[in-house]
Amino acid sequence: MKKLPLICLALLVVASLSATAEDNGSRTITINGGRNSVYMGATEPPRSVKAVHCGGFHDNICGHGYVAKIGWTISDGTPNNFEWSPANQFTSSKSGTTKKITVGLGFIQGTNTTLIELVNDCNNKPCTNPDGMPKSKQLCHGTVKNMPTFGTTGTTVVSFKCVAKLAKGKNYWVLMQSPANSWLAWNTSDAAMGPGYFGENDKWVDAGTQPMGALTVQ
Repeated sequence: MKKLPLICLALLVVASLSATAEDNGSRTITINGGRNSVYMGATEPPRSVKAVHCGGFHDNICGHGYVAKIGWTISDGTPNNFEWSPANQFTSSKSGTTKKITVGLGFIQGTNTTLIELVNDCNNKPCTNPDGMPKSKQLCHGTVKNMPTFGTTGTTVVSFKCVAKLAKGKNYWVLMQSPANSWLAWNTSDAAMGPGYFGENDKWVDAGTQPMGALTVQ
């Protein structure tokens, strides 16, 4: 079955009541089998993100911003009763040592932190499992905190220090993991498309080519 772009899915979500999962008191639901989170508010155009260094090893934020109300689901346990750990692939545009990774993330419920890992590529798939193991395949990892409420902004990003050697033209993966009993979302880029995998209850599931999570690797 051909996969619909996330924007199309968002437009169809009102008619897809069986695919929704209400958050406690919020207007956020899940679609696409739970893999994507959508904030049910008025449609807004993507806005450019301020205070982000453009360029580097990979960037899909500068010049485009990200979609504030649509993202990849990141969760573990309640309220979704499922573990979702999204991973997006990117190709390094240069060789050198990274300094930090910046992402567009939104908080929905639970603990307002997200563990992020930069991992090697193995035949167009993350070399680690969805829990980031083995650690020998990790290039760096870090925890980001105090993310904005999902759906309320398209101009806020969070960063963590990442020191890793990358090679121009090689593929790498950025993997997101949720704290226990939490629900977060990785906002999608307004323009970039790329391969994605989902850690679905500790097993990788190929998500195909989809809008990438908002990401800058410097």
